[in-house]
Amino acid sequence: MKKLILFYITLLLSSLTVFATDNDPNQNKEDSLIQKKSELHKNLSFTLDSRLDFRHIGYKNQSNDYANDQRFQFSDFRIGLEGNFNNSLGFEFLYSPYDSRIAVNKISGNILKANVTYRTQDNRWFFQAGRNFVKVGTIEQTYNPNDVYTYSIIGNKLDIFKTGITTQYTTLSGQQFGLQIVNANEDSLGNQLNLQYNFYWYGFIVKDKIKTYVSYTYINDQSGLSSSTPYAINIGIQWKYRQWIIDTDYAYTLNMPNFQDNAYYKSVPIKVMYNGSKFKPYIKYIYDQISVLENTIGDEVIDPKTTKAHTFELALQYYPIPDKNLRLHLVSSYSSDGNFNNSSPTHGDERYFNKMTIMAGVRVGFDILKGW
Repeated sequence: MKKLILFYITLLLSSLTVFATDNDPNQNKEDSLIQKKSELHKNLSFTLDSRLDFRHIGYKNQSNDYANDQRFQFSDFRIGLEGNFNNSLGFEFLYSPYDSRIAVNKISGNILKANVTYRTQDNRWFFQAGRNFVKVGTIEQTYNPNDVYTYSIIGNKLDIFKTGITTQYTTLSGQQFGLQIVNANEDSLGNQLNLQYNFYWYGFIVKDKIKTYVSYTYINDQSGLSSSTPYAINIGIQWKYRQWIIDTDYAYTLNMPNFQDNAYYKSVPIKVMYNGSKFKPYIKYIYDQISVLENTIGDEVIDPKTTKAHTFELALQYYPIPDKNLRLHLVSSYSSDGNFNNSSPTHGDERYFNKMTIMAGVRVGFDILKGW
């Protein structure tokens, strides 16, 4: 009997303790604070992503002073902050210390993203305002730069972070259709010349097997910027079969900012990768072509000057911890030489030399708040 009474007393005291805790305002405040911290931790990410390489480049057609280039370098370094205020409203911020350009919106080019986002409750409509990624329709541009060792000429020169607005609609099946209106370019005095319009389709032909990336970009009017309306067409198709991923891109530009005036650029990058859990080797081929339209009669081009370049790349990638952004890599690439001259004082000459590149390095990326 004494044991039974002792048991009931213990049970009563325990119940009173729990009741007192539940009704303690200080305890409630602490619980509420813990809950808010947990929600903040869940809805906020603070990421660091970097790649360090030892790079050796050997040039064939340069003078002895520039025949070889060897250095350790951060090929890319990014700090990102992203979060949601609620189920609909969020923000993005991405900073890259190595880029010192001044953007047309008068903030440093180091700031790649600085925007607010709004998504409807049914996830069909998405709106974004601020500085953001221009959704180019090539797979090469959708990768994190830490995962791209050699870009095509168009991929390297096309400016893909600009300030403006985005409107996107997502179908029930997951197809994304969008329109972006962003700043195009500025002249030497900092005057905004025109706006750039980008229509895109990020979707699929066969879900999870054949993905599509398509975009058409044009600048509203030339306004003295170029000899004809600037535009770009980009088409990318990604094929997945078991452990294999094949990227096929086609990019075409005319008179876009950062490119020669009155010249067509074409790039065709093709990449085949084995997507293992730890080993992800790949081979990549890039075809680049530049045609300068020096003589025209009406719409007919007479004797265009064309330069072609070929790049072959082999990458060996090892991920010690599957599904984590820790990678060791060894990359070798060869590019054929190509030159084309332009007397334009704005752009000067562009030269692409025969070169062999070897890179060995490490890539590390993680969320400071959540860890790996």
